[in-house]
Amino acid sequence: PDCYFDPHGNPQRFAWLSGNWVDPEFRRKGFSTKLLQEVEARWESRLMYTNYAPASKAVYDRTGHFPLLLERNGKRFYLRAAAEELLGDRLGGQELLRFGDHAVNMLLERKLRKFESKNENLCRIEQVTSLDQGIRELIKRRQEHSLFRRDGDVFNWILDFPWVTEEKKKTLNYHFSYQSDRFENQLLVFTLPDGSKGLLWLLLHNQALSVPYLFAESDLLFPVMARSLIQTMIAKNSAYATIRHSLLAEHLSAHKNLFLSIRNMPQLIFAHKKIIQQVPRDMEIQDGDGDVVFTA
Repeated sequence: PDCYFDPHGNPQRFAWLSGNWVDPEFRRKGFSTKLLQEVEARWESRLMYTNYAPASKAVYDRTGHFPLLLERNGKRFYLRAAAEELLGDRLGGQELLRFGDHAVNMLLERKLRKFESKNENLCRIEQVTSLDQGIRELIKRRQEHSLFRRDGDVFNWILDFPWVTEEKKKTLNYHFSYQSDRFENQLLVFTLPDGSKGLLWLLLHNQALSVPYLFAESDLLFPVMARSLIQTMIAKNSAYATIRHSLLAEHLSAHKNLFLSIRNMPQLIFAHKKIIQQVPRDMEIQDGDGDVVFTA
């Protein structure tokens, strides 16, 4: 369940189709289609989905009910080799891939450590664990053109109740919870000498880093945020970051010589044809919108 704001600024309830699953013994009998039809009826077709779950997306696409609402360009920045994580399940040979990753990363380490040690700005950077009143007001000011307009209470709830756990035992916080070797939120607050503030939300999931939300009162904050993101990746041994915020991606690309590779990574958002005309096309969407902030 979620809520978007229509062109008149009125909240409208809808639901994300995050995914579907059928027991392997009972697949190809039409159950996913029947479940989707039931959801369409119950939610009166007020539904959206993204391209993150290809098998589920194929089920939704086949209906012809969901035109493309928005394509957000993005990039994935590879700072270290991560062939074992990205290709191991598909190709096999995990030990060989692990050895290759280790060899490449050993060669990169000196260059990365040299970058990590540099501090070339006068911006004050503070790591926080929750959103105080000042940051809540910043978020509110910067969400005027947001499609979803999350507030500080929602963000603090997300931080307090993650879907992913680092515990080695089964968790039942949610039916779709799962275990990860690392799942860590970092909130960085930036303050320029003129008092302009920004919030950079970093989410580390195993070797991946993402930026679910970013709020900045000045464009001068973006080069500082880009450097801080790279330094966090180095310090936390992160291999790659997926970024769809255009200004942040632009300033990360300024350090392209530091990265092994940069590839396009678009996000597609589809909305049911019965509501697509009610959804503004020119409103801001952030990387964490939908359920992405929970799982990266």
